[in-house]
Amino acid sequence: MERSEANEKYRQLAGLVKNYEIKEALDLLNRFQRITDRYEFDDQIGNLTRTYRNLLHYAIDGSDDPQREAILTNLCQAILTVGDDFREIFLQPVTRLKNGYRREIKHFFTDDPETCINRIEEYFFHGELNKLFEETEISGTEPVNETRRRSILADHIFRILWLTLKYNDDYVRLVNRINRSSQIPWYDKCMIVSAITLGLLDYFDPRKFLLLIGFVESREEQVYQRALIGLILAMLRYDNRLHLYPEIPSGLKAMTADENLLPEVELILLQLLQARETEKITREFETEVLPEMQKMMPKIEDKLQLNDLTEDESLEGKNPGWKDMIEEVPGLFEKIEKFSRLQMEGGDVFMSTFAQLKRFDFFTQISNWFIPFYIENPELQEMTASQEDIRYRLLDSLGKAFYICNSDKYSFAINFRAIPDQQRSMILTNFEAEFAQMKELASEEQILDQSISSNAVYIQYIQDLYRFFKLYQHRGEFDDVFQLQMMFCKLNFYNDYFYRPALAERIAAFHFEKNNYSQAIEAYQLLMEKNGPQHEYFEKIGYCYQKAERYPEAIEYYKKAELFDSDRQWILKKLGWCSIKVMNYTEALRYFRDAAELQPDDLTLQLQIGQCLLHLKDYDQALHHYLKLRFFAPENLKVLRPAAWCHFLLGQPQQALELYAEILSLDSNPSVYDLMNAGHVNLCLGNRKEAFSLYRQSLSRPSVAREELIAAFSEDAPGLIKNGIPPSEIPLIKDYLKFLADF
Repeated sequence: MERSEANEKYRQLAGLVKNYEIKEALDLLNRFQRITDRYEFDDQIGNLTRTYRNLLHYAIDGSDDPQREAILTNLCQAILTVGDDFREIFLQPVTRLKNGYRREIKHFFTDDPETCINRIEEYFFHGELNKLFEETEISGTEPVNETRRRSILADHIFRILWLTLKYNDDYVRLVNRINRSSQIPWYDKCMIVSAITLGLLDYFDPRKFLLLIGFVESREEQVYQRALIGLILAMLRYDNRLHLYPEIPSGLKAMTADENLLPEVELILLQLLQARETEKITREFETEVLPEMQKMMPKIEDKLQLNDLTEDESLEGKNPGWKDMIEEVPGLFEKIEKFSRLQMEGGDVFMSTFAQLKRFDFFTQISNWFIPFYIENPELQEMTASQEDIRYRLLDSLGKAFYICNSDKYSFAINFRAIPDQQRSMILTNFEAEFAQMKELASEEQILDQSISSNAVYIQYIQDLYRFFKLYQHRGEFDDVFQLQMMFCKLNFYNDYFYRPALAERIAAFHFEKNNYSQAIEAYQLLMEKNGPQHEYFEKIGYCYQKAERYPEAIEYYKKAELFDSDRQWILKKLGWCSIKVMNYTEALRYFRDAAELQPDDLTLQLQIGQCLLHLKDYDQALHHYLKLRFFAPENLKVLRPAAWCHFLLGQPQQALELYAEILSLDSNPSVYDLMNAGHVNLCLGNRKEAFSLYRQSLSRPSVAREELIAAFSEDAPGLIKNGIPPSEIPLIKDYLKFLADF
């Protein structure tokens, strides 16, 4: 069964339980049993069914049963747990990686939980690495050094904690002991937290929730931030299930009693939303910046004579001509600056850059996608340069680079090995210079405050997770958490534990600023429910509907905003524009005229008034309006074109001819419609040779399909007839134009 189908079956079951449609949920479990031929669940499903029938019997009899709610809650828990197990069975054919890892664990550690726990304790608390290594028989393949031994064992322990579906009491005691221990390094605890998180996202286990809460409450730097992210992701995944397990809400309430934690939760929620913008950022970077940079490369090579460099020339220092060359490419400097600032805000601008560097063997080991970057890591010492000073500078710079996630730092360090020795110093110098610039920019933006290190942990870890779910070679075996519903204002956990008016405003503003219009509409509508009507909410909802091309709804909200008598001119313009889109030109004309009274010098408003008059076929008033505008803008084509067309439709071809002659002289590249309309006027005045010359030019332009131009000619036929062209000639001229279009 494909993953999507298995997930859909489970969602169906969860939906039934959520709505307390217990009979249908039990029937669905029976269908799951028949699909899988796994009749070991027969007794369990039978017991659940009997329990529910008894509950119904007492309820129908009207018996007072104080335990009814508790029994029903336990029943829902049990149904969902059986559903979890069936989902695992459904997914077995498409989770080959996990199946293989489980076989390895069984081989190296046995499948006895107590034995696994003892081995993990030996690794963390007794330091008996060699004994443990011999017992797990890892050395049977090829000789490896102690660094590699520790890495292999750490990965196996990661897999055990990840792939153990349900923790028993011994596992809970072990993890709590690790959490409390001062002798276990923070980076090992980080790996424990990541393994628990990955396992919890795979399979629901309330004990894992409580363990993550415990890590958060310990407040060990680097560790608790990862635990808090894992906890929020798990709450996102199981939002409708948490209330069935009283110990989880109880733990969450105790945890969130610490008000200092709420700003960090806010950062996580906003950063998760920011992560969903990564693909958009990548597309924008690849289409806006990279092509311009590629155009600039020949200039750099010529101006800096890069091809003539010798080994004796200095490879360090900035070239003062670089900025000048960037400024020679219009808009490039602004685009680079935009992405730099986006990066400082937590935008993931490096995703496409480092995506190709995730194919190293280092990333075939699943735990390495989650390992924090720390200079003492023995593997880093082996994978970086042999020169001591170069290695120190590299690791020191990467360690301080708060704007690069851990995964990308390892990619950079591994790739550094492939760089020729003579280029390493230059690359490091440039990297150090970039870090200094980012630090300066952060200081300017007041980002480098006392909380930056904590903020960087959140941002980096979320980006690490994003890379895992998007780039890991076996990512198809995981449900992508970044595809989860993240409309926080509609989620129970957010409203129960984390809702604050200021945070809700920021989330709504984020969606609005990122042009996520449907999400912004929902967010502002919910804000109105909580805070009451406000003109800004109506304006923004109206604007979102307008951008989503839902014009009737936009008009409805703009009208509500108008009642507040605030930003009236802006609202009138929007109402006029949306009224045009729904072809209510009478209303549009009224709105634009009201707006023009407030801003009579606005040429755009005056043009829109003329446009409405044209649509209303009030050509005389429209012409009068455009001729007044021409006094203020004598060579504005947006005035001349409609004025010439009004002359034509009013049967004034001579005046129209004069204006079209002016249009064609002002515009070195006239549009196909300018040429066609000028052809109409000449045709009506008897200048047939000139008319068909203009028609031919119009038809020869590739900008508009010839079929569209022929259709436009048909639409203009009433104007031609009004100006004296016999109706019988219209089809002949049209066919002649079709012949012209064929050549």
